[in-house]
Amino acid sequence: MQELTAPNTTLSYYDEIHEAFLALMTISEHPHMGHTSLAPWVKFLLTVIMPSDLETAMETMIKVFHKYASKDGNSGTLTRSELKTLMESELAGFLKSQKDPGAVDRIMKDLDTNGDNEVDFEEFVSLVVGLSIACEQCYQMHMKKCKK
Repeated sequence: MQELTAPNTTLSYYDEIHEAFLALMTISEHPHMGHTSLAPWVKFLLTVIMPSDLETAMETMIKVFHKYASKDGNSGTLTRSELKTLMESELAGFLKSQKDPGAVDRIMKDLDTNGDNEVDFEEFVSLVVGLSIACEQCYQMHMKKCKK
């Protein structure tokens, strides 16, 4: 009898799908399965279960937030020091481009819309959206220069 184990909570969505695909391959090669075609399963995995680029980006944003938010024991919010660590690690290029040595404090103040001296996920998303909009504007300017 197969021993039951707790689910691996460290696996990403993609890793879980990969493991499921490998399990399907193993099952299909079992001598009692005959010549089972995996084509329908592969099509299913590739079109329904595999996350899109945008879904992967959203998963990454959630994981990054909680990776840094869980440092002080409250995984629902970022303290100032957690926000600073996140920005130094995940947004290093942006942070280095800031001339203001108080950039993290200014950003923290701007993000903390409810005034609790912490940044929740919704407040954090506004930072990512703002930076994404700025990056897209730079991309548009670059594309205009390339056309000339």
